[in-house]
Amino acid sequence: MRKSFISLFLVSIMISGCLGQGGDDLEFNGIEYREPPIAPDFTLLDQNGESFTLSDHNGTVIVVAFIYTACPDICLAISANMAWAKENLDGYEEAVLFISITIDPARDTVEHMAEWTELMNYDWAHLTSEQSSELVQIYRDWNVIVDNEHIAASSPPEDATNRVLLLNENNSTFKIDYPFENLSLSSTVSDLDTMAREENNLTLDSEVNWTLYKWDLDTWSWTMAEDGFLDSNADHNTHIAWVAQNANFSMLPVGVDCNGKGWVMGSGSNSHCMCDGGYERPDGEWLSCVLEGTSDEENGTNPHSESLSNYEVGHSTVTFILDKEMRKRIAYTGTSWDLEGFVVDLQTLADE
Repeated sequence: MRKSFISLFLVSIMISGCLGQGGDDLEFNGIEYREPPIAPDFTLLDQNGESFTLSDHNGTVIVVAFIYTACPDICLAISANMAWAKENLDGYEEAVLFISITIDPARDTVEHMAEWTELMNYDWAHLTSEQSSELVQIYRDWNVIVDNEHIAASSPPEDATNRVLLLNENNSTFKIDYPFENLSLSSTVSDLDTMAREENNLTLDSEVNWTLYKWDLDTWSWTMAEDGFLDSNADHNTHIAWVAQNANFSMLPVGVDCNGKGWVMGSGSNSHCMCDGGYERPDGEWLSCVLEGTSDEENGTNPHSESLSNYEVGHSTVTFILDKEMRKRIAYTGTSWDLEGFVVDLQTLADE
């Protein structure tokens, strides 16, 4: 499994002498700046389209995080940490301000931020700009390095579709590849199912017992959907199948053609995968593509394990805490925060 590390990190923590124990008598749980620098000022737009200027909040303890809404891992954890801290300030709610700044202005527009924060139930300012150059300057001022290649890789593939399948009692199948762009951030699996079938005039026979399956990208197979799955959010990897009670399950088509590593030529019994470079069809499997040389199951190799191109994506990032004099005072790295200690640091700075 290949690893791709570092989407976002801060030069300031790499420079010797920037962080360490401060000279005062206060003790903090996070990493304290030895000589706290003044935080660079900026003016951006929040998710409501209102102007937000950092220096307007002088005299307040401020938590500043750099995230992006399409981030699949660390940004979600940072936002969850901030939400927990905000809910556990224990009387210091008016003394502490939370803000998140996007590092993906192309997609994190004001409208998108509004929809995303409502979906996530986050009520603090999420900041962006209509001019990406403004944000680029802020990244420079704050010594934030942004890996644009990694951010771009987090977006859904161009022309992404969600597959909805019906396998009837007579083993006939209906396949819908519904454009992902028709879904919104708040769309559920139920919304996907309803819109896809209504657009294609497909209904489930009420006299037939149906079972819902979901496509599992890890095992590259259909698994029975758990209770509540229809109410979960749909993303570009959501593919579902309704299977009639007496249908032959083996007749159910795959959730993603050619393991995502090729395209299908022909139709019906004549359909077969044209695999991408470096991939091949395993013997007897016309609708699969695996890495060349990995299709021999007799040697114990899972023909799908390499073809999934899984990545363990890592990031390194810093969340800042500014004191009431607008200085970068404390830094928390990564996501493994001592959350109670984080709140104590906020309260300590508020009392300073």
